[in-house]
Amino acid sequence: MKVGFLVNPYAGSGGRIGLKGSDNFRVYNPETPQRVKRFLSRAPDVEYLVPRGKMGEEYFRGTSRRYTLLNSGKDESTREDTILSVREMIERGVMIIVFVGGDGTARDVSEIAKDLVPIVGVPSGVKMHSGVFATNPESAGDLLTYFIEGKAKTVKAEVIDVDEEEYRRGRFVIKLFFIVNTISFGDYLTPSKEEYNYSGELDDIANFFINKLLNNDTIYIMGPGATVKRIEQMLGYEPNFLSVDIFQGKKLIKSGANYDDLLKLTGELKVVLTPIGGQGFIIGRGNQELGIEVLKRVSKEDIIILSSRLKLSRISCLRFDTGDPSLDRKFSGVYRVIVGYDEYMTISTCSIT
Repeated sequence: MKVGFLVNPYAGSGGRIGLKGSDNFRVYNPETPQRVKRFLSRAPDVEYLVPRGKMGEEYFRGTSRRYTLLNSGKDESTREDTILSVREMIERGVMIIVFVGGDGTARDVSEIAKDLVPIVGVPSGVKMHSGVFATNPESAGDLLTYFIEGKAKTVKAEVIDVDEEEYRRGRFVIKLFFIVNTISFGDYLTPSKEEYNYSGELDDIANFFINKLLNNDTIYIMGPGATVKRIEQMLGYEPNFLSVDIFQGKKLIKSGANYDDLLKLTGELKVVLTPIGGQGFIIGRGNQELGIEVLKRVSKEDIIILSSRLKLSRISCLRFDTGDPSLDRKFSGVYRVIVGYDEYMTISTCSIT
């Protein structure tokens, strides 16, 4: 069995610096090689068809993995190189295509793959709202193994993306681009992001947080999402709904903070987050400003999770994809999620593969 494998080396590079996407951002993501390594540590021993250079060849050279170089691919790649690589993979008879990237890469791969072969994504982008991504690189490797063994089923999934310019302005404008085939087994595949119409419970959540939990001596890292930003609105600010902001008590210290800003913080830290609708991600989707060294400074008890009842009821478990498997394990367990004024629901994290 031949497996197509390609990498978008630019995907996710904008996340740590606070950009809400990496389209047209021509900087290599330094975390990509480690994510590929994590995928390969669990991937099956088959023949991989890979593009040249940083699109694939670089990660296989010098390993014991069997691979065949395509004619396509280069270091300074564009979406056209992705499209050419996928077309060549299909012409050479691959049974499945694995790609490393985000929603933009998923769109490019799907444009050619469509319903010809299933695709599965190793998450490394900023936006990963489509339903073709494994929960983390290890899960992608396991999924591929189950597919090779005939255990994973082929399912339909949405490939969606957002307008990055609107996204960076704080508006979530989403569009469905393709329905494609992907593979599924257990909780290894992440569903598409869902959006909900919220009721007045967000006001109850925000009022409870402000009146009962907010401490003027504590630094709060406020994540993206309408639920968290309702707190900021009630404190008198006009937030960007997609940004990570820093507060000391009720005072805004920094709006649109990036990874470097968070690294400079001192004192007691709390992180206030809401899960991604339909997916359950707390960290690792849309809040990559929360990098590994920042997360090492906080405990599980320092993470405050807020959610509407409807959104939480549509999530089977909470997911963490911090970029470091040991941190994912550190944050695993049961959480009490604030769903109203002094009202909670409990939910566990997904099992870690």
